[in-house]
Amino acid sequence: PASTNIQTALYLQYCQYIEKKSGVSMLLEAMTYAITPCPYQARRMGFLRENISIISRHRRCKKVWSHHLSKSREVIKTAITKTTGDNRVIVFGAGLGYDLPLEELTAHFKEVLLVDLVHSLPIRWMAWRNPTTKLITHDITESLDNLFAGNLNIRSPSRFLADYQTDLIISSNILSQLPTLPAAYLEDDLKVSQDDIQAISKAIIQCHLDYLRKFSGTVCLITDIEREIWDANGKLIKKFSAINDMPFPWPNKTWIWEIAPLGEESNDYSVKHKVAGISNITDSIL
Repeated sequence: PASTNIQTALYLQYCQYIEKKSGVSMLLEAMTYAITPCPYQARRMGFLRENISIISRHRRCKKVWSHHLSKSREVIKTAITKTTGDNRVIVFGAGLGYDLPLEELTAHFKEVLLVDLVHSLPIRWMAWRNPTTKLITHDITESLDNLFAGNLNIRSPSRFLADYQTDLIISSNILSQLPTLPAAYLEDDLKVSQDDIQAISKAIIQCHLDYLRKFSGTVCLITDIEREIWDANGKLIKKFSAINDMPFPWPNKTWIWEIAPLGEESNDYSVKHKVAGISNITDSIL
């Protein structure tokens, strides 16, 4: 509704004013948490909290994140050039929109669907400014209701597959994240075993990859595939798969995302992600 859009715009301006005057980020996070719409299950599992924490982290790490966000936008721009139609683009994991070239997407496509569980103020502001952009609140795994109830069965997603007006599908920086919060919920709240959690995490990742393969349009995939822990002296401590040791079947170009520079999570270590960007998975041999 128009009134909601106006409230969002005014709230964003108020947040910027308060930050400049007093820097009370914790208060702003609490206010944002209180007013941001979010499905109950997603809120309980921590999706809203994580979304808001990314806003704060982006503000702190904007400079070191800029390379990753720029590379992500470049991959999506290339995907646009490989797309034959101009009807609709669907973005899975729209998040806060930092990694999306929204101007190019709205200029090329008649309709832009931004799909995620949480649509907080930055992305709502972006959508309000673009009439052809629609926000879709949807569980991309289509399995959270099962997991929330203690049913460990993972579904194969099916929404949007029958929509043949979609010319470009983008999975944007979410593949490795899909099982993270559900796994934490299963461990902390339902006391599920680590073996079961590992199997569920792999199933969620595999189902998303299989889901992307089923679309007939151009499919763009951006995801971190490896994580690195570095000590304060710049020495690599540990390297491990970001996608639960699942095989990644596509040739790709990669870059490093310094997601948590020294001092962000700890003064003793920093965290870097190796990110793969594929403008069209159907160009590669699966």
